[in-house]
Amino acid sequence: MEEEESEELSEIKPAHFEESMKYARRSVSDADIRKYQSFAQTLQQSRGFGSEFRFAANQTSSATTSTATVNDDDDDLYA
Repeated sequence: MEEEESEELSEIKPAHFEESMKYARRSVSDADIRKYQSFAQTLQQSRGFGSEFRFAANQTSSATTSTATVNDDDDDLYA
């Protein structure tokens, strides 16, 4: 009999979670949420891939051409 009871008690069911949520209280303020949203937006903008990429002003077109001719093999990413 004790074995059956211990098996029932060892399983957390959705009803247990729902019961516990009745007594849960909010732990994050609206101000904290706004801070997080601002931080998340700033982080996302700073990670903008290629958004601020610029070639150097003094780069010559011959250097670009010579690099392109060396890397003719499209299958090899690191050649």
